[in-house]
Amino acid sequence: MLETKVRTLTETKFECLSCGTISRLPEGVPTGTVFKLTCYRCGNKALVKYMSPIPEPETDRPNRQSEIPVLTPPKPPVSYTPSPAPLPKEEKKVSSPGLLETLCTKFEDWKKGWSQGSEERPWFQKIRTATEGPTAFHRPVKTLAERLLDRSKKFKLPKIKMNFWFWVLPLPLALVFLIFFWLGVIQREGEVESLLSIFYIHQPTVIYDRDSKKVSEIFGKKTSNLEWDAYPENLRKMVLLVEDRSFFSHGGIHYSSVLRAFFVNIVSFRFKQGASTITQQLARIMMNDREKSLGRKWKEAQLAYALESALDKEKILLHYMNNVYLGHGAFGFASASEFYFGKKPKDLSISEMIVLASLASAPNRYSPLKNPDLSLGRVEAILKSLENDGALKEDLRPSMMEIYQAFNTRSPGETVYGNRKDDSPYVTEHVRKFLQTLYPDSNIYESGGFSVYTTISQPVQAELQRVVKSHVENLLRSGQVRRNRLTDIGKNADVNPFRNLMSDVSPALELFIDTDRFATTGDSGLQAAVVAVDPQSGDILLLHGGTEFKADNQFSRATGMYRQTGSTIKPILYSEAIDSGIATPATHILDAPLIYRNAVSNWMPENIGNQYDGDISLRVALAKSKNTAAVQIAEKLGLGEISDAFQRFFFPEDKVLKTRFRRDLSLALGSLELSPLEMASAYSAFANDGNVVRPHLIEKVVDRAGNVVFQRKDQDEFNLKWPGTRKVLSPPTAEIMIDLLHGSANHAGVRNTGYRGEVAGKTGTTNDHRDAWFVGVRPGISMAVWLGYDSPSFGMGTSALGGTVAAPLWGTIAKLFDSAEAGDKDERRKYQYSQRAVTLAICPESGKLPGPDCPKKENEMFHPSHVPTEVCPLTHKSDAKQELLKNVF
Repeated sequence: MLETKVRTLTETKFECLSCGTISRLPEGVPTGTVFKLTCYRCGNKALVKYMSPIPEPETDRPNRQSEIPVLTPPKPPVSYTPSPAPLPKEEKKVSSPGLLETLCTKFEDWKKGWSQGSEERPWFQKIRTATEGPTAFHRPVKTLAERLLDRSKKFKLPKIKMNFWFWVLPLPLALVFLIFFWLGVIQREGEVESLLSIFYIHQPTVIYDRDSKKVSEIFGKKTSNLEWDAYPENLRKMVLLVEDRSFFSHGGIHYSSVLRAFFVNIVSFRFKQGASTITQQLARIMMNDREKSLGRKWKEAQLAYALESALDKEKILLHYMNNVYLGHGAFGFASASEFYFGKKPKDLSISEMIVLASLASAPNRYSPLKNPDLSLGRVEAILKSLENDGALKEDLRPSMMEIYQAFNTRSPGETVYGNRKDDSPYVTEHVRKFLQTLYPDSNIYESGGFSVYTTISQPVQAELQRVVKSHVENLLRSGQVRRNRLTDIGKNADVNPFRNLMSDVSPALELFIDTDRFATTGDSGLQAAVVAVDPQSGDILLLHGGTEFKADNQFSRATGMYRQTGSTIKPILYSEAIDSGIATPATHILDAPLIYRNAVSNWMPENIGNQYDGDISLRVALAKSKNTAAVQIAEKLGLGEISDAFQRFFFPEDKVLKTRFRRDLSLALGSLELSPLEMASAYSAFANDGNVVRPHLIEKVVDRAGNVVFQRKDQDEFNLKWPGTRKVLSPPTAEIMIDLLHGSANHAGVRNTGYRGEVAGKTGTTNDHRDAWFVGVRPGISMAVWLGYDSPSFGMGTSALGGTVAAPLWGTIAKLFDSAEAGDKDERRKYQYSQRAVTLAICPESGKLPGPDCPKKENEMFHPSHVPTEVCPLTHKSDAKQELLKNVF
């Protein structure tokens, strides 16, 4: 409501007649002016006229500084506007209150708490000076609102001006950034060569045969190692079209692509698009860091610039194509080309090139084996892009569908490791162990890149694993071999077929090793070992150490297993008798049961099948593998001379002879344990003028830099403790032994395989059919074949003889050699001897020079130093047999 009566005020305070609230007038109000004043508390309006009071003397004014409390409410900024006419009285509040009314309303609750229970009136009416009286308010007291307004008038926000410093200040920061960045680039440039060298640590070690053809590879991580020209131009172009079209124009980073990818990823709120150039991808591969972080990007950019500075574009692209990961364990386009298509890069079609180029960005996601639909979609997008750019003229979709149909027949879990080509696993394992001896502190799977040149005949070696496995399976399927646990394993049951495996074991510990458990395969199955050497050079042509190479069957029985040799040792014994003149091929022996008695027990050597033929020649005794004849020859030689023979053939070092030689007549029947490699080398003397050349497999090793780190000279590769070459027989005796062994081989099962070539060899079967052997020679080859179970506690059954299970495998392998040498028949060597044996006619019944009464004559070979001189004394009448027995050896 409005008070219509004008009130005259002489002070700067105003009391509302409606609610009693006291308000202060604004400063600087003109004297004598009529105002309309609204009470801030109740809204009552009044007309007032202010008259300036008479000023008090300065001395009469009290000091109010101590009377006014420090904490005062703010003074609201109220603006009063004079009204020329009275307004009707209103009860409602102003719809748009001023700042003063708003502040005072908000301080109302605080005012009540400050009054602490006093009467309900304005808070500033309760504030008094120390002396109550009419002079308490002579000096106006400012409210809190007024004080805040005063301070706000004094406070001014600083004005930001786009002046010179706003532009200049970022420049030093950018300069510091660039300095640190390029210092890092310079540092990285010095690391480029060492980082690149790490790539080729993972290069596969390639094993080559005698004709420099690849046999197999050793690798833990298979990367490519091709030169620039080995990659076809179309493949290089396809990689650039898919991965980095501006490769030859940018300096390592493509800035417009980076900005585009940045905005795409911001808009999609995820890492949707990359912008890495091929140089950046190579830098990422070199750092081997896939973390998505600014730190990694910083280092990657530095290394990218360093690569561009240190290498030309072709080198960068070549290193990228050799090492980029393309899925399934394949690093580089050469490795991927072999894995996915079984081809070299130069043989790829355009469609196949596109498939490989599509893998670099996400090899697992776009794998045609794991995700053929995604892969095909990716390829389709590439095809459309190439067509739009005019880079592709023909429609490749039909050929692409044929490729993916072929992929559908393959397992998604295939890798380069499971599908690597290795026709010679035992050769590969031998090479790996040999390299480990050269670099004992390195992991050969990681520090690869070697080129190993061997003596292997790859055309035959490539078929050997299949042939051996098939032969063993046929023996088991037909029942010729039946695994037989031996209940009475006899005195030789403690024979350790893996003695060489324990060469590094302390003798004190050897007694506590379970031999069967220590063996790599235990009693898992029938095993076969094959090794062939070149008699003239000692080159190992074939090497296979077991039926099938796998995780639990990696021990090479061909070179490291010692087993009883059976009758295959008889030619060694007979050659010593012929060389020393104790016997000749025509010497007659009585094939009958023998008994040797001693204080402990009796020993009766028996023929196979307990068959005895009476009076027979040494030639017939060897052909029929007569045990009684072999024991009589050994007895005639004596253990001293036998020891000398074995030292020449097997144990040149005295220490080895004492360790491995056993001094008893059972040596004549093959009770001594020897390896297939030792037996093949011993027989090689018959085909090499009586000489044995120490066998070897590795000719030389070249590292990734082309340096020859190993060259065969006098190294004893198989730790045989043999000299390089040694004379073990006279040449005439060697020639005689070849002639004798022809008959023995023809009695074996070599011919049952259809092999019709040259062969001179001997079968061997040990007690209880534990071992079956055939060792034979032909021009240029001396080969030993062994079959049996690893544990001596198992036999192969009575049907498993050297002639029935080992000799046929020898014949099958010999046929492979004939096929491999089909184009070189004219170059096939014949036996060469520096001194020849003498051929003389003899009487077959007595083995002596024929007399006038001898009805038959046969030619026989003799050592020139031991030709017969006696004439046959037989009358060849009815009692000729009895006469003969009087003179039997």
